[in-house]
Amino acid sequence: MIRVRPPAAQWPFDLMRWALEETLRGALSPEEPEILRFLAGIGWRFEQRLTPGRALLLRDEARRCFGANVRTATAIVREAQDLALQARMERLVLPRMRGEELDAVARVEGAPGVPGAPGLVLYPHGGNVDLLLAALARRSPGLVVFSARGLPPATLGGFGAVRPTRINSRLARRRAEDDARLPIRWEPDAAALAGWLARGHVVAAAFDDRAWPTYVRVPFLGREALLSPEPYALARAVGVPLHFATIRRERDKSSRVVIGPPVVPELAAWLVDHATPFLRAYPGHYASWLAECRIRAGLDDHPLFTDYAADARWLRWPKYAPP
Repeated sequence: MIRVRPPAAQWPFDLMRWALEETLRGALSPEEPEILRFLAGIGWRFEQRLTPGRALLLRDEARRCFGANVRTATAIVREAQDLALQARMERLVLPRMRGEELDAVARVEGAPGVPGAPGLVLYPHGGNVDLLLAALARRSPGLVVFSARGLPPATLGGFGAVRPTRINSRLARRRAEDDARLPIRWEPDAAALAGWLARGHVVAAAFDDRAWPTYVRVPFLGREALLSPEPYALARAVGVPLHFATIRRERDKSSRVVIGPPVVPELAAWLVDHATPFLRAYPGHYASWLAECRIRAGLDDHPLFTDYAADARWLRWPKYAPP
């Protein structure tokens, strides 16, 4: 059975995380991205020592979704933790990055439509999503992102919901302040997206997001998943092109953003032709999101995979288990 620390044993680590973030926020410079890459290269070792339960979740999800053996799953976990640490540090300096500094960190290929034309861009929760959105906003000024980040910080999920402590609430408020400094309009209402598209904006959304109103059961990564058909119906209804966007880390630990050409707006075709091939090619980029979804399974009425409910007993705390 996989166990994670109960809240009473976790608060010193939350305090350490908050103190470290505040220290790095003032020390890191957006003009020296190589420092971020160096720290991330050694940081996964600390991640495994500080959060051993999460490492086990990452390894288990890697084996379930990608059929990895023990050695490959271990490599996926290391890449996931290394990438997640670099993403967290880049997030601290991202609101202070100028355009040319952002271009040096994330190389962008392709663009949704032509400048000034509306389009719907879907992406997976794989890799540094914040960097992906910032790079997309640089290509498409006025970018609208469908996300719960548009809600007040007190209502946001993540570990603030799993461990509702003062430290986590403070971290959520600080991150909301950082989000507000990005050149992005955060839109939490799915019903408002058609209006933004009609007014000529580019709208970006995660296809595996938990904020869509409706979901259907579909095969995904060898399991049964709950994913929403709404973004594809939205693209058809408004008559805008649908694009697949990804971000992946290169060998030099810089990032490469790829915005593909228009694709067929159908959920099944999307998964088979675009999402699944990318995620299987870069499993370490997606493992952190899989672990996050599993951690939140006891709080979520529509978890990513339906088999979470059957083995939710890995949660140590009964109050967080599903009914």
